[in-house]
Amino acid sequence: MRVEILRSVMISGEPASAGSFVEVSLADAQLLIGLGKARKSEEPKAVAKAEPEPEPKAEPKAEPKAKEEVKPKRTRSTAPKE
Repeated sequence: MRVEILRSVMISGEPASAGSFVEVSLADAQLLIGLGKARKSEEPKAVAKAEPEPEPKAEPKAEPKAKEEVKPKRTRSTAPKE
C-alpha cells in the first residue's frame, strides 16, 4: 500500500522522512496511519513498464535412483529385559 509519511519514522530499519511517499505492507500501513505518522496516498502509483519474464530453462532429468533397502526401525525399551 502506498502511503505519504507525515512525520519522520523508521520503516523496516530504513528511515523515511516527512513528505515522502513509500510502498509498505498493508499491516505496516495500518500501523503507521493509526500512529498518525502516515496517511493513505492520494498520489497515483507510478506505473513501471513490466519486462516479460524469461522462459524457464529445461532442467536435465535425473535418472531415478534404485530403491534403497528399508531397515526396520529400532525400538528402545525402558523396561529391563528378563
